[in-house]
Amino acid sequence: MSGKPSKRALAQLLGRSRFMRAYGFQLVSADDDSCTISMPFRRALERPGGTVNGPALMAAADCAMWMAIKRHIGIEHDAVTAELNTAFLNAARRETVYCTARILKLGKRMIYGTAECHDRRGKLFTHHSVTYARI
Repeated sequence: MSGKPSKRALAQLLGRSRFMRAYGFQLVSADDDSCTISMPFRRALERPGGTVNGPALMAAADCAMWMAIKRHIGIEHDAVTAELNTAFLNAARRETVYCTARILKLGKRMIYGTAECHDRRGKLFTHHSVTYARI
């Protein structure tokens, strides 16, 4: 590995990833402590009542963790989601959702972390515990 990828390199990876395009994710920040992405509100992600659907929030958590992991292990190495547990705390209503992921343990085979979806001011929508397996 030639070092940790830059925010720009991670943003380019995210832009190339077809499986993430439907959500409109954008990389907001990436450093050694955390990675934050944004998911702009889209009517396609709205459930009845004007709230962002749960699977979209879970996808944001998974994506933010993927970016955090890539920041630590490099773009050329990979890991896949092994487990994702979600606690829904508040509804996101027709607004941009931010999701911040932090790695708690970077093991040889398993990677453990948390992700939180929130608004611009920090109001929590969801809390996730995430496990990835290196492949």
